[in-house]
Amino acid sequence: MNDLLNLKSARVLVTGANGFIGSHLVDKLLASGSTVHGLVRGSSSLKWLDASKVHLHQVDLSQADFVVPALENFDYIFHCAGLTKAKSRSDYFQVNATACSNLYGQCQKRGRRIKGIVHLSSLAATGPSPRGSHVDETSPCRPVTFYGQSKLAGEEIALKYSHLLPITVIRPPLVYGPREENFFTFLKLIQKGWGLQIGDVAKELSLIYVSDLIRAMLKASYSSTQQGSSFFVTDSHVYVWKQIVKECAHIMNVEVRTLKVPEAFLTPVALFFEVLAQFSSKPALFDRQRMIDIRQSSWSASPEKFYRVFEFQPQYKLSQGMSETIKWYLQEGWL
Repeated sequence: MNDLLNLKSARVLVTGANGFIGSHLVDKLLASGSTVHGLVRGSSSLKWLDASKVHLHQVDLSQADFVVPALENFDYIFHCAGLTKAKSRSDYFQVNATACSNLYGQCQKRGRRIKGIVHLSSLAATGPSPRGSHVDETSPCRPVTFYGQSKLAGEEIALKYSHLLPITVIRPPLVYGPREENFFTFLKLIQKGWGLQIGDVAKELSLIYVSDLIRAMLKASYSSTQQGSSFFVTDSHVYVWKQIVKECAHIMNVEVRTLKVPEAFLTPVALFFEVLAQFSSKPALFDRQRMIDIRQSSWSASPEKFYRVFEFQPQYKLSQGMSETIKWYLQEGWL
């Protein structure tokens, strides 16, 4: 099935349209012939969006009284907005959970044309996996961070409304690709010849290239028979962090030495950045919540259910996805 067939000439709303995933989704939707509306904060950078092609609406989802404009006219909604960094637990929950009640409540009352809604969640909502294994849709949810807890709460709200609205939940693992800034930090170290290793135990993780995630979201948007379901979407592999470092070093043609950082060193570093953040309006670059994430030995999930239900196969292997990503960073002067 053509991933874009149902979206041609459709009116589509994307929340978080200016973000890493949201902006790639907008590009794909515009290429399909969709009329795209995007919800963004007034303070958001719009550098990845073509304002001449996207109908932008400044809406702060953290405000309890926000109103989604023109909701009566949309065929599809992709809820990509969310906080991955915040100063407090309440900030995470305000955007990643509480805002969902307002959004889907408005969809229920006003969204008469809606054919499909994709709620973008995260593997963090389930929590880390047992080492040497993976989680799937039957695994109990045990999030270990405020972010994961807030994403799970947002899922629960979405699923509560799914008996009235065609909502499908997608849980990606770490997503990489052009425009992504967090993974880019590690690539800069690799370019300088250092492969970062946290602790003595090799970390395992699932990945997905952003273009494959977008394809998966498009497929999920027009399958109303799956409303009320949650799915993991990955590139089907589980990687050891050293594999990723080696692949990136090969692409950049550099030799790397392992830079081991003891896990005990993370706490004072996190506290240092948290203190700095007290004098800034922005959350800390690295804090104790992020430290919890990094200390887990495995973040991996099985995508088999999604593959089976949607007849989906990823198009990007790690080598190809990383090549495209690094090529983009070089072209943009980031590396």
